Amino acid sequence: MKEMGFSEIKVGFELPPVSHVVTRRNILRFGGMVGAFNPVHEDDELAEEFGFEGMIAHGVMHLNYITQVLCDFAGHPDRVKKVDVAFREPVYPGDEITAGGVVRAVDREGDILRVTLDVWSENQDGVTVIDGSAEIEVAAG
Repeated sequence: MKEMGFSEIKVGFELPPVSHVVTRRNILRFGGMVGAFNPVHEDDELAEEFGFEGMIAHGVMHLNYITQVLCDFAGHPDRVKKVDVAFREPVYPGDEITAGGVVRAVDREGDILRVTLDVWSENQDGVTVIDGSAEIEVAAG
């Protein structure tokens, strides 16, 4: 994404969304990659015993979609300074998750813009699965 200048970043600006379909394979591979072994992320029957419809994705796995939106907008991962979210609903294999954000505040600190955003991700039914806020820094152009 082309880096934006100060005059283009305004309260209410919506970041381009990112969508991903969550698969069983992605969930299992993510768990193995980060060493997060938990029956609700691996076994439908055990997940159902905990009240879910089947195995669920790791929250951090689909939080990555929000961080992708932020990194794309900021231009580099180092510019993402803070992400504070709450996990609201489970994500299941086959769900299409769309992450997005909207600028809530822009503060100039010398040559740097500190941008505060509301962020979220939702499933294909429009149900919010994560929401919260984030701060990024970009060069004042």
